[in-house]
Amino acid sequence: MRFAAFLMPLFALISGAAGYYLRLSGLMNAFETRTGLPIHGASITYVLIAVSAAFLVLALAFCIRASVKRQVPGGFENAFGTDPLTYPFAFGIIGLVWLGATVKYFLDVRATGILPMVDIYFSVLSALAAISVSFFAVEMYQDPRRKSVYALSIIPTIFMCFWLVIMYRQNATNPVLLKYAYYCLAIIAAALSFYYTSGFVYNKPSPGKTMFFYFAAIYFCFVTLADDHSVTLKIIFAAIIAMNVVYSSKLIKQMRRKSI
Repeated sequence: MRFAAFLMPLFALISGAAGYYLRLSGLMNAFETRTGLPIHGASITYVLIAVSAAFLVLALAFCIRASVKRQVPGGFENAFGTDPLTYPFAFGIIGLVWLGATVKYFLDVRATGILPMVDIYFSVLSALAAISVSFFAVEMYQDPRRKSVYALSIIPTIFMCFWLVIMYRQNATNPVLLKYAYYCLAIIAAALSFYYTSGFVYNKPSPGKTMFFYFAAIYFCFVTLADDHSVTLKIIFAAIIAMNVVYSSKLIKQMRRKSI
């Protein structure tokens, strides 16, 4: 599975880049400038839907086949590799980038003179999620039996669920579903990728589902980078993409053929 460990994350990234280009083109050409309503029959809209569906079907087929024919070793550190250096180092950098983007987001909002409580909650939870990403990677390879590991593993999931609530509140009155559909799918896929990752910590591994949501998170987070988000939110999405690339590569690499 060493070749697949490189090929599948790369396939998700390339597909995400294609989706990003289609989404960017669609935002410029598939919506009316004056009203913001979608243009009926715009081909770019259907092309993006078709590409997204094709990617998900192919990713699902790979995950089903891998979960049927392969298995992962027990324990989180075995399922994602036992190297005590590269994993903590990579996630330490990702966590710092995520934390820096969160601080910048908070400062940008505060500079407007109005600081809603929802943005304070968002910043606090995002900072906790970023810190937990780095500390979880270190703690897991120092002593996976520590109770802090269990708490650290679920903090990013809680943050993504809160982000999903905020996203819904901001778009609940928006009649144009296509304006925020990929944004919503990116958050959902990321939340589920974190959720199923924590399952390995709680001895409830689901490698097939985990890999699928890794690929889905990579794809949809890449696509939503084309939306009109602040630079800081795009950096957080980029950090989530990087996390899922590393996780998916390591998990696929550790999968072994099932014994008969």
